[in-house]
Amino acid sequence: MITVGIFGIQDVGTGPHPMYTHDHGIALMKDGKVLTTIQLERYTHLKHDNRLPVYIHELLDKYLPCDEEIRFVNTNSFSGSSFISLDGRLRIEPDSQMDVESILFPAEVKWYDTAGKQKETNAKIICHEFAHIASILPFAGEFLPNSLLVHIDGGASRSACSFWYWDGNCPKLLDASWNLLKNQVNNFNVNPLAMAILHQEEWQHLSLPGKLMGYCGLGKTYPEISEWLKTNNWFLDYQGNETSMLDLLNIRWNTNFTAYNNKSPFFMNLCASLQKDFQEKIVEVILRFQETTGAENLYYSGGAALNIPTNRCLETSGRFKRIIIPPVTSDSGLALGAAAWMEYLDHGKLEINSPFLNRFGIEQRREHQDDNDDIKKMIFDGKVLGVCNGSAEAGPRALGHRSLIGLANSREIKERLSEQIKGREWYRPVAPILCDTAAKEVLEDMALKSELSHFMLGAYEIVEDFKKDFEGIIHGNDLLRAQIVRSKDMDNQWIYRLLSELWEEDGIPALINTSFNQKGKPIVHYPSEAIDVAGRMGLDGVVINGSLHLS
Repeated sequence: MITVGIFGIQDVGTGPHPMYTHDHGIALMKDGKVLTTIQLERYTHLKHDNRLPVYIHELLDKYLPCDEEIRFVNTNSFSGSSFISLDGRLRIEPDSQMDVESILFPAEVKWYDTAGKQKETNAKIICHEFAHIASILPFAGEFLPNSLLVHIDGGASRSACSFWYWDGNCPKLLDASWNLLKNQVNNFNVNPLAMAILHQEEWQHLSLPGKLMGYCGLGKTYPEISEWLKTNNWFLDYQGNETSMLDLLNIRWNTNFTAYNNKSPFFMNLCASLQKDFQEKIVEVILRFQETTGAENLYYSGGAALNIPTNRCLETSGRFKRIIIPPVTSDSGLALGAAAWMEYLDHGKLEINSPFLNRFGIEQRREHQDDNDDIKKMIFDGKVLGVCNGSAEAGPRALGHRSLIGLANSREIKERLSEQIKGREWYRPVAPILCDTAAKEVLEDMALKSELSHFMLGAYEIVEDFKKDFEGIIHGNDLLRAQIVRSKDMDNQWIYRLLSELWEEDGIPALINTSFNQKGKPIVHYPSEAIDVAGRMGLDGVVINGSLHLS
């Protein structure tokens, strides 16, 4: 039987940009194994695409195996629980009242072919909260007993955060709340002051968390600023415009700004207070539930788990033996979480996967290393290369298969790659990618032990003697958001061997690694697309399954 996980709830409104639901997709699983995830944006080339009702039949016709029994698991949302295709031929609707604690709910499903003949199938609906948590299972295999399961996101079905205890048999809901962390999450989604400082329009709210996290790292926190922001409820409910908000800032702090100058330390410090409150409150709440339950392990998902400084605080707290966050921790993982929970209930354990699960439409070929000498020479010469090897990463991060790479020791290369080629803002950091043998020498001890370093979800200190090797990408607090590739990562051997050669033969410990996409576009998926996009971006070359193609 094929399990089809779905996240495709219709958004509110019909504008060109998502409001509430975004990052639609499906996931196909069978016998505890992932066949493929299909992030809709990678298929349509529209970032955060939320039009699954339009494309669902096209995707199922292309990628569902023939003559297989099918069941659906639909992920709900606070904006609705029904999935209905644009033409009405697939309808999944709840047939009972839904609550978070029950996790799965029976659904009425109708599925018709183009001739109007009804197909045999069945369906469930999973609560948004637990779909986030279950998205961890394809990368962990199971939840260990005595674990805390946590989701924190802007808005699920009935909450913005949920906390569960796993005793080894079933999840027990401890709390699901809109209000507990709502301000902290909203500060990174829709805070009007942050959006004014970073010159973001309201429709750009989905990119605010990553931009704000990078910008906050440049500022310092001061108690008087934090207290003033709290007194004003972080300006979350401010009814005035940006000009009147700036007037309030000038009056309170005796400044004379005529515009939001995000190169001013004053504005950096304001935003640093948002980050400080975010990480302190989230860590406080998670550790409170850990103390109450005595949980040894933390499984954590939802958009908030992309906040790297907060993840570091959780790791350095020493309160958990293991902390697991999946590479699909955003809404891009909801369809996978839906399918994974059904498969887990059937099989008790899932096959553990690498992050390279967007397999659809990709011919599986073994990458060769024959061009490594030429690739290394281009890297030594300061060139920027694209990489498009094998299946693509699931989730928002490039982890070696759909990456842009270059030397990490040059500020000029970083600026060319990030600001000129990708068109990113000056304050946004880039991350390094290292092999395990280099990481052992150049990063603090916890880096190699950290399970977050597999997916670029942790931050680590650099050994003093090696800071010069990261001169181009050290950002703010001197921590690196590093991805460490291990020798046992069989699905990432091309980049591992390249990194190992650079370290062992040339003493280069790391490369810049950022996602292979144009500004405002999704990560590239197909090799033909990669070659075309590389030319438009002005890359110096692109590696396709190990073969170097010059631009």
